[in-house]
Amino acid sequence: MPKSESVFASLDLAAEPQLRLTELIAALTRNAVDFVVIGGVAAQLHQLPMPATVDLDITPSRTPENLTRLAKVFDEIDAALATAAAYGTWFPRHPISNWAQYETLHLITKFGLLDLVFKPDGSQRGFDELLPSCTLVRFEKVDVLVISVEKWLELKTATNREKDSIHIDLFKKGRGNKN
Repeated sequence: MPKSESVFASLDLAAEPQLRLTELIAALTRNAVDFVVIGGVAAQLHQLPMPATVDLDITPSRTPENLTRLAKVFDEIDAALATAAAYGTWFPRHPISNWAQYETLHLITKFGLLDLVFKPDGSQRGFDELLPSCTLVRFEKVDVLVISVEKWLELKTATNREKDSIHIDLFKKGRGNKN
C-alpha cells in the first residue's frame, strides 16, 4: 500500500478536518474544473443567516474533459473517500471510470471535506440544470459559480432532511418571513 500511505501521510485530520475553502476553490479553479457551489458554502457566499459549514458541496459537470481535470485536482488535494477510517479510504482516481458513475462522493482532502453531488435532490440533470440559475460570486480573487438563493431554497426543500428544514426556517426568519 505505498500509494495510500503517501496520501494519508500528508493529511492532518485529528478529529474533523478544518475547511480551508480558499485552497479548495483555488485548486478547482486553477485546474479549470467546471462546477457550481451548492449547500452551506452557497448560503454563506450569498450571506444567508446560516451556521458555518464544515464542507464544500459542489455539483461538477460530467463531461469527460471536466472529470479528467477533477481527477487531477483529487491528486493535488490528496482526496480520499470519507469513511469510518480516520483518514478515509484511498481510491483509484485514474481512470475516471473508477468513480465517475457515482451520484455523490464524500471526500476528505488536505484542505477539508469536499462533497461532489453530481445530481442534488431537486435536480434532474445536475450541473446543466443548475447552471442557468447561477450567479458569479467573487470569492477571494476568483469568480465562482454559485446557485441562486431561489435554487438553494428549492434544493434544500427537496432533500426533506431535518437539518435542511432547520436551514429553511433560519432563512425565512432571517428574511422576515416566518411562513
